[in-house]
Amino acid sequence: MATTHIKRSSGASRLVNYAEKRAVQKDGHNIDIDYAKSEFKQVREIYGNKGSTQAYASRVAFSPKEFDPKNTQDQIKALEIAKEIYSTAYPNQQVALYVHNDTDSLHVHAVIGAIDLQTGKKMHGNWQQYREKLVKITDKVVERHGLEVTIPKHKPEKRSMAEIKMKERGQVPWKDKIRQAIDTTMRESHISDFKSFKEKLGEFAINVIERGRDLTYGLAGTNYKARGAKLGDDYKKETIFNELDRRNERKLTTTRKPILGDFDFGEYKSQIKAGRSQINNERSELNHKRTKKQTDELSRARRNARNLESKRAKTQPKGPTL
Repeated sequence: MATTHIKRSSGASRLVNYAEKRAVQKDGHNIDIDYAKSEFKQVREIYGNKGSTQAYASRVAFSPKEFDPKNTQDQIKALEIAKEIYSTAYPNQQVALYVHNDTDSLHVHAVIGAIDLQTGKKMHGNWQQYREKLVKITDKVVERHGLEVTIPKHKPEKRSMAEIKMKERGQVPWKDKIRQAIDTTMRESHISDFKSFKEKLGEFAINVIERGRDLTYGLAGTNYKARGAKLGDDYKKETIFNELDRRNERKLTTTRKPILGDFDFGEYKSQIKAGRSQINNERSELNHKRTKKQTDELSRARRNARNLESKRAKTQPKGPTL
């Protein structure tokens, strides 16, 4: 079986640094894997896209029953399957792939550039949509290779026995009040950042605090508090932030200047290759000049030494003639 997930990231280089350090195999789609960080950066600069999301971090993990993490052939096979998955899901985007075998499950980390190379626009949607799309594609690709697929299930809203009893009595549980306030807030499409999200919840007497990997919600004037994960997946920090980021990116897209012409990735790769070749030639020429300079200086030093020795020999008194 194979499992997969995806989440946004504000630092493509940070993702590459982590994945590359532990990789036993690596490859790329629309990217030179040995220059992944610089090429991610170059594409962002080409399109002038300076939004907060630079890339998406994803991973496909395989069952120990199907792949041995220490087997080189299994590592190569896992990389091939992952490349097929991500090139199908993101044909016009840069994807850097790194195989890790540091756990019981052989897995492949993917760093997905947020920018579409054909349109210059960023991925839009939310993490649930991305995950569902990726899971469906993973399912099809893995099945073609004779492997089983595990599709992660969406966690339902968590309700305590006290909440259930209150609902049976026709009362509204305090957690439902928080959920309703969040749902109402997120239905307002103009809310696209955490500050406005927080201020709107304040109008419903709901306080929200960002703590580590999650958000904590509380009813103002009471001690009733709950983390987003306890309320359900739709109220977790990851879900809220991805949706706010999607809205913010959409705003940036509507105000960004249109790009003239389609991006020619082949030409872009040729320019990079030519640039590297020029740098190597310049380095070689510089090294040659340095070597020639050092050789000339050494030759002059030797000549000076010989001349000095010759002068000393001429000035030394001759011994008595026997």
